[in-house]
Amino acid sequence: MTNDRSHLPAATDNMESHVREVFPLDIHPEEFAAKDGAGWMEFTFHEYRFKDPELDSWIHAVGKIITDPQLLEEMQRKYLSEVEFLEVRKYMDDDDLEEDNEPQT
Repeated sequence: MTNDRSHLPAATDNMESHVREVFPLDIHPEEFAAKDGAGWMEFTFHEYRFKDPELDSWIHAVGKIITDPQLLEEMQRKYLSEVEFLEVRKYMDDDDLEEDNEPQT
């Protein structure tokens, strides 16, 4: 069963090219999200649909994991060593503290 993403705006050709350059599409989405998801907490690429079905599927799988804190933690526990897991969780906690301490505009 495929997900109907017709309601999403189409990614531009430039965006699709950029995504191909930036993301390691040869890595499973779960592993990518576990290892690098903490650096992409403002991930919005999953809010678009891509022409290439494999790229579209990969981006939406990553987006689903990164935007679900419980699922992200589950993938981090699955793919990271204990030390890596603790480091990435500390990074995420520190990042949350920085956002909490930013002045409101």
